[in-house]
Formats: sequence, structure tokens, C-alpha cells
Amino acid sequence: MKALTFHASRIMHHASRFTYLCLILACFIVLALIHGLVVPPFENLDEVEHFGVVRYIADHGRLPVHGTPAAEVYHYRQEASQPPLYYLLSAGLVRLLGLQTYGAGAFLRLNPWVACGPGAADLYDNRAVLYHDPNAEAFPWRGTLLTLHVLRAWSTLLQAVTVAGTYALARLALPQRREVGLVAMAVVAFNPQFLLVASGVNNDNLVTPLVMVGLCLLLRVWRDGLSLRRSVGLGILIGLAGLTKLSGWLLLPLSAVVILICAHRPPVPKTSPAIRNLLFVICHLSFVIFLASAVNGWWFWRNWQLYGDPTALRPMLALVGVRDSSALSLSVVGLMFRSFWGQIPCSFYPPAFYAPYGVLLALAVGGLALGWRRLVAAERVAVAILVGWFLLVVVGWVRWETMTPATGGRLLFPALPAVALLVALGIGNLAQGRLAVGNWVVVGVLALLAWWTALWILPGFFAPPPHYLDASAIQPNHPVDATLGDAVRLLGYDVALNERGPTLDVTLYWEALAPMAEDHVVAMQMVSPVPGDTTLRWNYNSWPGRGNYPTSAWQPGEVIADRYRFRLLEDDFPTQAWDLHLVIYRKETEERLPVRLAGIDAGDSLVLTRLRVPGHLPSCPEKGRLTSEVHFGEAVALTHASVVPGQEGARVVLCWEAVQPLPADYTVFVHLLDASGTLVSTGDGPPMQGAFPTSMWCPGDVVLDVHHLSSAVGEGETDQRITVGLYRLEDGSRLPAYVGDVPIPDAAVSVWPDCP
Repeated sequence: MKALTFHASRIMHHASRFTYLCLILACFIVLALIHGLVVPPFENLDEVEHFGVVRYIADHGRLPVHGTPAAEVYHYRQEASQPPLYYLLSAGLVRLLGLQTYGAGAFLRLNPWVACGPGAADLYDNRAVLYHDPNAEAFPWRGTLLTLHVLRAWSTLLQAVTVAGTYALARLALPQRREVGLVAMAVVAFNPQFLLVASGVNNDNLVTPLVMVGLCLLLRVWRDGLSLRRSVGLGILIGLAGLTKLSGWLLLPLSAVVILICAHRPPVPKTSPAIRNLLFVICHLSFVIFLASAVNGWWFWRNWQLYGDPTALRPMLALVGVRDSSALSLSVVGLMFRSFWGQIPCSFYPPAFYAPYGVLLALAVGGLALGWRRLVAAERVAVAILVGWFLLVVVGWVRWETMTPATGGRLLFPALPAVALLVALGIGNLAQGRLAVGNWVVVGVLALLAWWTALWILPGFFAPPPHYLDASAIQPNHPVDATLGDAVRLLGYDVALNERGPTLDVTLYWEALAPMAEDHVVAMQMVSPVPGDTTLRWNYNSWPGRGNYPTSAWQPGEVIADRYRFRLLEDDFPTQAWDLHLVIYRKETEERLPVRLAGIDAGDSLVLTRLRVPGHLPSCPEKGRLTSEVHFGEAVALTHASVVPGQEGARVVLCWEAVQPLPADYTVFVHLLDASGTLVSTGDGPPMQGAFPTSMWCPGDVVLDVHHLSSAVGEGETDQRITVGLYRLEDGSRLPAYVGDVPIPDAAVSVWPDCP
């Protein structure tokens, strides 16, 4: 009875583990498919070029060649130098299913407003390199789009082998540590960058599972010894991996080391002379090398005939460029770390995104160091093999990086199963005694980060704006009735500025009135509110939908909620107000569309709102500091005042400090009076000439305010004085002024020649 109970519990335990394995695998497949849906066609990593190779082979039944007219037609560029196995299999799938590839060039129209590269500081700006029509690209797909999505799904299935195989690799390396395999699976399956790669057309999606199977076979060779079947399998796998990507050949030196070490392991008889053992091992190694070379020989020979280079790297480097310096910097290592965990084709995720993965690796390294002595001899050898494989891949990347800039994290993905297993082992060592809890916390956090990336972060770069059937479906905070040109109407907008970022959220509610052949540009600008001043604080230009919904794709009658989030960079401006302008113009001529507001001509620019934008605190001239601050009401303090005489008048420099909010806009009066108190000259005006109304002041604001008097004042003049104060323009009422508790008559503070 006890034996039966024991076997039943073991069956239940295995069934539970199998359930978790299937759940992780299913989550991976769903997440990768979501990535394939969110990332627009041909926007995945080098997808245009990889698809071009598949398309060429499917159309012509042969491999592409550099320097031919077809290179421009099919846009395969440097990828024509890649080993061809992934492309041959993918092209075979295209032909088998009768899929179409014609018309692919129509999808390769460039987006002139793409915000790529280190100069693109706005995280939520347009990252789509190509023109996209969401209506034409929507499901159900046809033609080239259907072919692309089938190949994306095919790539996902290939990488599902990597995810499942990671568990098998863990069981071979660490058979007594059963939970390590599930955690290692999660590290692979929930790596956001791996999910992105697995959702695109890319030869990394074949080399990684092939290498993973090769590692499993190598561990079998170490554990069970050499055999003809294993040597044949290893030679073919190395050949297939090398025929997929040159990094697959790195399996050969690792295999050579493992096989040579097997000289003193079964099935070689222990009584055999050492020379016979060595010959036995060399025969197996030679057989592996022969099979791997036989699989790739025709490919090397073809490249030698075409380019004089068996690897075809020479024409590839001619296209991608070579690095000026062979030295690696810490910044390059940092880029590699980030792109290993998450990067879209032309942008990284927010810096905080990478913190959990940095913590994970730090914990894993610490766990491996602390738990090394607790590993048995067989486990240490298996770990050493995996570490050796990782180091080989890193050396290969370093070599490639010294030849050409190549910081893409996917270049390390052939080592991802090994890295995942080492991470899982290190975490398991730290969680000893709390193994189940610690492991499942890691799995849960990784899964949540992957889902968060797929559903929230990634769509922020690519998702088109929501569409509505009629205007009654929207409720803008600021309704308007503005027509721009003849085909576009603005129904309203929402604007919110978060000063902590600072970030600006803008939603524009458009209505398409008629079809548009042109792709008009939407421009939003922060313009100085000072009359006649055209200074720009910020300027944004793009197609609508952050570049994802050009106007030529709009359908007449539809209403579009066009949402933006901008991160405003620091600039050399103090805290002040800025007017948010909206413009639509033609890119070629820069001609703005005319604006009609409620049927009335309103020029060529629409002012949406006035915003208070944080900036630096201005420096007030120290020599003008007042001995006693003057307070106006309980809201404002005058801290500095100085007069700079000139030949044609004088400049009066004032510094105000906001103490409490002011509910209204006040005007500053600056009066030059003679000995009888008669007004000689005035420099009245709003603070900063209207750039910072008092109703927008917040406690702690410092406002450097300059006013001009047209009449000259001289040094030592005692029969003149200059007074300042604040008043309401509507009724002339002045804000009471005090020095301490003593009120100042008429709320007029004398700042020259005597100051408080």
C-alpha cells in the first residue's frame, strides 16, 4: 500500500510539472503571437531583408547573389550573405502553402518622420520606419501580408522548440534539480527580446533551437559516452546550425573539447592503451568534423566561386560597414545588456525596464558562487560545459563587434538556453530551503514583465489611434469646431502636462470629411505667448497617430482619437507659460492648411491652450536685493529691484517670488514720477511681457521681470522716483503692498533712488 501511494504521488508530481511546462510554453506562444500582431509588417529586426531572401528563393528557386539588379528589387541587402537553411525552409513553406509574395515592394515606403537613433529623445514618438495603413494591414490578411504572418508564426513555432528544449537541457545537466528546468524555461520564454525575435522573420529563429538540441546531445555524449549514433547526430546538427548562421559553427570547438575529454570515459575499455583511446576519440571527432563540413561544403564552395570568400563576409561587410576602432567600450557592453533583454528596431525601453533583469543576473551570479561547492562532480562538469558555450558565443560576438557595429542582443541568443539554466541554478541556490517559493516568485515576475511589455510598452511605439464611427462616441475635455483645409475637422482635444517629467499628453479628436491623396503633416508647437515673439520651446512634426496613421489612409466619416505622449527635454528657459499651437501642412511645400473656427477664418494655426512649463530658476542681480522684502497681499514678494539707466530710457529689473497662488492675472506698473508726483513715464505691462501671467505662478516660482521706461533717468537724481506695484487691468485695483506689517501708501513701492 505504501509503495502504491508513493508511485501515485510521483505520478501526480510529474503531472503537475508537465502542466507547468505546458503552461509556460503556451504563454510563450501566445506572447510571441501578440508581438507578431502588435509590431507592424516588416518593422521587426531586419525583417525587410530576411523576408527579401525568402521571397527571392520562393520566386526563383535559387539563392540570391550580391551586386545584381534583383538586390534592389528584393531589398535583401547584407542578408544574401547569410547561410541559407532558414530561408530555404521558409521558402519551401511558402511554395508548399501556395502563398503569394508579389507586391511586397509596396509595403516598403519609408516614413520620413521616423524617430530613430540616439537623437530621438522622445520615448513615445514615432518608431515605425515604414508607411502603414492600418485599414489595409488589418485582419483578414491577403497576399504578401498573409505570407509574412505565416512566416512569423513559423518562426514562433521554431523557437517553441528552444523553450521546451531548455527544460530537456536542464534535466540532462542537473537531473537531481527538477525545478531548475521550469525556471530556466521561464527565463527563455519570458525574455521580451527573445519574444520579439521569435515573432519576426529572422534566421536566429532556426539557429537557436538547433544549437539547443546540439547542447543536449553534447551533454548526452559526456554522460553516456561516445557512440556512432551520437557522433552522426552531432556532426549533422553542427552542420545544420552552421548552415543557418555562422555562429552555429561555434558548437564545433566545444564539441571537440568534450569529445577529447571523453578519451578516458566509457565505452572505451579501461584496459585499452591510452593511444587506442585517443585514436578512438580522434576518429569520432574526425567523423563529426567530416559530417559538419559535408553539410556545408557546397555553400562554402559557392561563396568561393562568387566572392572569393567561403564565408561571404566580405560582401556583407561592404554593405553594413566596418568599425573604425577595434576597441570595445563599457557603453557597448551596456547596449548589449539592454538589447539582450529588450529593444525594438530603433529604440530602447525606459531605463527602469532593465532594472529587474540586472537584479536577476546579480542574484544568479551570487547564487552560483555561493552554491558551487554544493554541486556534485557531474553537475560541475555540466555547468562548465554550459559556461564554456556562453564564453564561446561572447568571444564570437566580440570578434564580430570589432569588425562592424553589432550590439544587437539576439547575437547572444544561441547561448540563451545555457544562460537561462545558469540563472535558474543560481536563483535555486539562493532559495535553498525556500526553493518552491523563490523559484515561482522569479517565474511570476518574469511572466508579468513579459505580459506588461507585450500589452502596454510595445503598443506604445506602434499602435494606431482608436477609430470611432461617429462623433457621439467621444467626449473631449475641450470641444471645438475647427476645420483645417477641406477634408479635416478637429472636434476637440485633451491636454495634460505633468510637470514632474515633464511629460505632455495630448489627444486630438479628428474627423475625416473626404478622402485625401496627400499625407499631411501634423505639427504641434510650444510658442512664446509674448505678442510678436516667435520663439519655440518645442516643436513636433509627424504623420497622425505618431506616424502610424497617415492621412491618405483615413476613411471619410471616421472619427480618430489621436493620442500622444511627449517627454519635454530640458532647455535654457525659465519656468513660464507657452501657447500650444496646432498646424497641418503639406510636407513638400510647407504650405499650411487654412483654419476656420466655427466657420470663421482663423489664420493658419490653431492655439489649443496655454501651458505652464517648468524650467530653471532665473538668477536675480545680487546688487538689487532689497533689504526688506515687499509683500503684495499674501501671494507675492518683491525680492530684488534695480534700475539700469540708458541714453534713451532705463531698464527696471524686478525679481518676484510666488508665495501663494494668485487667482487672477495682474499687470505690473512701473512709474517714473517727478518731484510733484506727476507721472513722467510708464513701463506698465504683464510680467515677462506676457510670458508668465500671475495666475500661473506657483509657490516657489522666481520671476525675473524687465520693464522699460522711455524717459532717461540720471545718477543722483533726487527730484524723480520710480515706483512699482501690481494691479488688475480690468478695474485698476491694486494689490496691497507691505513691508513687514506696515502698509505702503497706494501700494506703490519706491525702487529708485531709494529702496525698502
